[in-house]
Amino acid sequence: MDRCLGGLELLSLYKTYAGLSRDIYYLCLARTINSTGDFVFSLITLVLTLKMGMNVVSAGIFVSMAALISGPGVLLGGYLSDLMGKKTIIVTGQLLSATIIICCSFWSDTITVGYLLIAVMFFISITRPAYNALIIQLCTEEKERKSAFSLMYLGANLGIAIGPLVAGFFIKDHVNIVFISIGTVFLISTFIIINQVKVSIIRESSSTDRQAFEQQQQSSQPPSPLFRLLMKNPLVAFFIVVSFLNYFIYMQYSFSLPLQMNHSFGENGAAYYGSVMTINAISVIILTTLILSATRRLTALNSIATGALFYGIGFGALNLLGYFPHFAIVAVSTVLWTIGEILVQTNINLYIASRVPDTHQGRFNGLLLFVGCLGYTLSPYLTGIFIKSMDMESVWIIILAFSLVYALCMIILWYIEKRSTKKSKMEPQDFSQSV
Repeated sequence: MDRCLGGLELLSLYKTYAGLSRDIYYLCLARTINSTGDFVFSLITLVLTLKMGMNVVSAGIFVSMAALISGPGVLLGGYLSDLMGKKTIIVTGQLLSATIIICCSFWSDTITVGYLLIAVMFFISITRPAYNALIIQLCTEEKERKSAFSLMYLGANLGIAIGPLVAGFFIKDHVNIVFISIGTVFLISTFIIINQVKVSIIRESSSTDRQAFEQQQQSSQPPSPLFRLLMKNPLVAFFIVVSFLNYFIYMQYSFSLPLQMNHSFGENGAAYYGSVMTINAISVIILTTLILSATRRLTALNSIATGALFYGIGFGALNLLGYFPHFAIVAVSTVLWTIGEILVQTNINLYIASRVPDTHQGRFNGLLLFVGCLGYTLSPYLTGIFIKSMDMESVWIIILAFSLVYALCMIILWYIEKRSTKKSKMEPQDFSQSV
């Protein structure tokens, strides 16, 4: 009996990703392969400090430059995706990234490599909104999109876990091999997209998307500017702005958490933080499909609100280290905030996907990613101010409060939309007011 139940559970997990289009499977495969070489931030730090002997402050400037250039990159990538096509931008961005990073092997002992890696980060960032927008274009229903984003998230995490692990053995003495390998990985990923991912001009999609597309085709005027589109969609604009909190909260795992490990466990802090990252990676691999199956009936907003609560409980639990400095608390905390990460990161694109026509998906996804860049950039600075003003453990109460605010915003947004949906059933729909 137990074996039968186990078999049914495995079958249920298989069905989670079954039924997606062939193009989605190949796109996710390409993204997984690409992610094995997608650790440019770490690569900049390691090459400049290990190979060139640069001090930490100077290397940090290069990393900050790479982070800052990602903001304009995602905005430009989103705009060009709508203008030139999502697949075109992904292929172009990855080919340029591959070419530049292979060129790094010729200047691996000079400061030039730092600037080349910044350029690589720019072209990688250009592809990010294109990937998200292409998934939305290739999937027609929200449940299908939810499975596709979950599969891509799982694949990207697998790639990110494998790539740095393998590269770590070669980076000190054979960095040229690392550069050439990453470039080759990017080229393989690009080759799969060129040959296996087929994109039609417009697929069978929701009635809103079709109406908006037909109106744009019939109109002699160019597409509306992004700001005007946001004014027509205040709820989408509110969602994008509030998403800053998601990225601000999520960044704590790479800034406040290692500081907390050092504060609580002294010289063993680095080892414990490595264990945290291992728990996070294993949790993502094991739990992503389970969580998708369990929350399939939830809307994107409900899933994000639930994820925000897990963020709050998980990170908030670290406040207990001030009273009980045991790693068991950290381990449980990590599993909880990882559940929050899975729920939020696999659903955050879905809300925009169902409310913006395909002709503008690139720009809206680019704007969402730009807000993410702001969150990642400002989070360490502002959190540092909090830590300086109070003790280390108290900062987790602030993160708990931010998580609750984020969850509340999603619930309010869901309530407003639910009311407007009831009203729309009583009134004829006017698609001219949609984006």
